[in-house]
Amino acid sequence: MRTLQLALVLVGLAACHVESPINLQDPGEGTRYDSCDLNIDFLIVATARDGVQALDDARWVDVSEAEVPGYLNPDTRVIGVQTFGQSYAIPLNLLWYHEIVNLSPGGPLGPQIAITYCPLTGSSLVFDRTAIGGARLGVSGLLFMNNLVLFDRSTGESLWPQMLAEARCGVQTGTRLGQHPFVEMQWSEWLSLHPDTRVLDGDQGYDPIRFDYLLYPYGVYRETEAFWRAATTMPPLDRRRFSKERVVGVPSSTAGQTIAFPFGALTDLDGTYQAVDFALEGAPALVLWSDDAQGGYAYRPETEDGTPVTLLSTTSGFEDVETGSTWTVEGEAVAGPMAGARLVALERTHTAFWGAWAAFNPDTRLWE
Repeated sequence: MRTLQLALVLVGLAACHVESPINLQDPGEGTRYDSCDLNIDFLIVATARDGVQALDDARWVDVSEAEVPGYLNPDTRVIGVQTFGQSYAIPLNLLWYHEIVNLSPGGPLGPQIAITYCPLTGSSLVFDRTAIGGARLGVSGLLFMNNLVLFDRSTGESLWPQMLAEARCGVQTGTRLGQHPFVEMQWSEWLSLHPDTRVLDGDQGYDPIRFDYLLYPYGVYRETEAFWRAATTMPPLDRRRFSKERVVGVPSSTAGQTIAFPFGALTDLDGTYQAVDFALEGAPALVLWSDDAQGGYAYRPETEDGTPVTLLSTTSGFEDVETGSTWTVEGEAVAGPMAGARLVALERTHTAFWGAWAAFNPDTRLWE
């Protein structure tokens, strides 16, 4: 079987509704959620709980040990994470099939994070699991506005729509997950920045016929306007950009401040690197973008110790006006007087398909 089970079940169950927000049931185990702050019209059953297997004990290898040919190409998109003194690359083509990787570098005393990706909304988010006591996250089998709904493996587990980053059902309702810094980019650029990176192995011990990481399991989904429809109740598509174009999205709790930077608009600018200034909630901010990486992130123009920084793009990256130090798209100074300094990352920045971003953020500003 060369098509992911989730995609098949979605076709068959796209018209299914959970009948009542106070009677929400997990189709896998029948767990009841007595509180739910989700619009049930936008919630559908996709598959059973754990019908998509999260990686709890993932196999990691050094670059030289990545033996499965073809699963890592220069343009393979990866989620790049630095934690506990080590860099990690998580290829999206593995996350097409697993959607969540629970990572605990250093064991129970080290960071507890979850790398998550929803193939239907194109959204990458890396969460700090501290708020839930380090409990691992799994795939609930539900979709909210086509977006992955996580559940936490703890007593009285709750439901967490990925793009909301907040529990909306169960005992943890209202609890937010912190975001761990990351940048989604192409493998070639991540490897150039982190030659000592560990990478998710192309052999995770699953049946290679069902889990063919070289095969995109959603057909032409990425090339079409349409999203999977939740019983025709999805918000209408925002037609300002192609619905499957990726954007660097910067959310805000202040009305009218959320903003999205389309990949195409950033790539159309002259030069390989871009430092795009904008205002967010009355304060300066900037997006650092790399054509080579096909990725970027949003920051405040100051270091983590409060030092103001003015960044300009160069032919090889970024340079600050104050000291002439060299910076990367990850907001880190790698050469010069400020080497080792990091910019303040704007939490909740993440990449997603434009149509999904606009559905979750209907008042978003579109940078062009």
